[in-house]
Amino acid sequence: MGIREPLAPKVSFDIARPYAGAYPSAYASGGAFPDGFVWGLGTASYQIEGAWNEDGRGPSIWDVFSGSGDYEPNDGHEVKEDNGEVACDHYHRYKEDVALAAELGLRNYRFSIAWPRLMPNGTLAGGINPKGVAFYHNLIDELRAHDIEPFVTLYHWDLPQALQTTALRGWLDRAIVPLFREFAELCFREYGSKVKYWTTFNEAWTFTVLGYGTGSKAPGKPFADIARYPYITGHNVLLAHAEAVEAFRADPTLTAAGAKIGITNNCDFTEPGSSSAEDIAAAERVNEWWLAWFTDPIWLGHYPASMVQKLGDRLPSFSASEAAKLKGSADFFGLNHYGSRFATHAPSPAGYGVAGSGLEASYWGDFEADTWTTAEMPTAASVWLFSVPWGLRKLLNWVDQRYAHPPIYVTENGWSTPGEESAQEGVVDDGRVLFYHNYTGEVQRAIVEDGVDVRGYFAWSLMDNFEWERGYSERFGLVYTDFETQERHVKASAHWYTAAMATNTVADPCPFLATPEARAAARCSDDESCSLEGASLAGRRALHPFIVVASSVCVLAALAMLGVGLYRRHTSTWPAKGMQSVETERATLASAQGEDLPDAGA
Repeated sequence: MGIREPLAPKVSFDIARPYAGAYPSAYASGGAFPDGFVWGLGTASYQIEGAWNEDGRGPSIWDVFSGSGDYEPNDGHEVKEDNGEVACDHYHRYKEDVALAAELGLRNYRFSIAWPRLMPNGTLAGGINPKGVAFYHNLIDELRAHDIEPFVTLYHWDLPQALQTTALRGWLDRAIVPLFREFAELCFREYGSKVKYWTTFNEAWTFTVLGYGTGSKAPGKPFADIARYPYITGHNVLLAHAEAVEAFRADPTLTAAGAKIGITNNCDFTEPGSSSAEDIAAAERVNEWWLAWFTDPIWLGHYPASMVQKLGDRLPSFSASEAAKLKGSADFFGLNHYGSRFATHAPSPAGYGVAGSGLEASYWGDFEADTWTTAEMPTAASVWLFSVPWGLRKLLNWVDQRYAHPPIYVTENGWSTPGEESAQEGVVDDGRVLFYHNYTGEVQRAIVEDGVDVRGYFAWSLMDNFEWERGYSERFGLVYTDFETQERHVKASAHWYTAAMATNTVADPCPFLATPEARAAARCSDDESCSLEGASLAGRRALHPFIVVASSVCVLAALAMLGVGLYRRHTSTWPAKGMQSVETERATLASAQGEDLPDAGA
């Protein structure tokens, strides 16, 4: 994917609404969400727990890939000196972390269970680790004691290393399907009476394409082949999902309690780069290769026709009984989303994928599209993350229309900053404040204006953590983690998120912005100043051990004012790189649909 100059204006588009070729350049505050809307935060076991070899836990593929202990880091692991041996030390500090979440007003928390902590060898035959089982009981009980609803993910990429060998090759081997069902059944038995919301897998696309395709995530080489392995592993993941859901629905404890189960898939929305039929079809193929690959079998009972036609026998097929078991195997649609891009048609050259032609097949070439962004899409610290709030609204509509109005939870959405920033720098995260403001505003519009059934939104992440192959070089948290001391420092974005949760609205960002650049982008007035600049760490108020929160007078005053006219609308200009903007009233785009094409960005 490359970065291109902004699209030329005055291009007539025949593209799905909203924003059929005319994109907003600014976003508004104040929109209300439906009563009962779920606000939450998420984490993943390997990214925060640490304690990689304590209390009976077995090694995972990420321990091996990142070089924990005596393991040598895989070539695909970018930051060789970083691993998850300690991470956020959440295994030992979960009580403090839950207390912090409660202080922020959190009522819903999404986390994952580490398979190798419960089953060190990955199987029931290999034994269950009672201390691992007890840890998640304790965590769930602590959440419940603080009135926080647990949303549990069974698999967030930390496969037991014992199941990734030359004999049993992880998700490449169909034999893993019944083993995942065993693990799921253990979790249901242990925690089913305490947990109402379950997710089988997090982002199958990521760990199949990048883990078994490019090798840039675990397990990496020698288990990576970009032409074949993503489709094989993806197929086995879907079969395992269906088995876990069948076990879930056969459990009378879960069904009697009204518990729900689904799967979380990810997609960066792709918009056509022009109004040509070829580009429109190309963008649709990218979305199908990314999202519908995993969601069509669950919601429609089959793979996308475009994939079946293009891939031939590289795409495994379902038996009639497997397809029947898959169809309807989700009670809700879990959706992780970060950025968006444009696509143009890029047909495969003659001889593509034919033996001896020299043109080897690749997942990236299979969907026959080039994807790109414009210079006006702000870039995060993560090279793949571009802020395009309107893309989330379009993606929600895409899901709603394709799958006949399913209940949707946005299960991840977030913004990264550089890992080397200090705590004093990190808590002033104006770019993240504006990112969340703009993206939640588009979720609210999808609900209220488009009628999409979005039930909840989970920001990523509760705290800075181990960012996979990027180690600690990027930060996604609403809470700053000092990895040397394990102190937690609450960021401005966490205060904004507290305001949004408390009022169930798209909260005004101005009381939480500190830098002149951000305040100018949001057109904040002087009386809304909420500067954290120059505040020393010594001047911050400690809530309890390892947790520190800003005590800025204006932040505390803003929080005290929730619900009494705090939120106003603001006019904006185009922001500086990395900032997003806010406007007084929502842009009136109806008359512009199909006429003008503004620069597409945040």
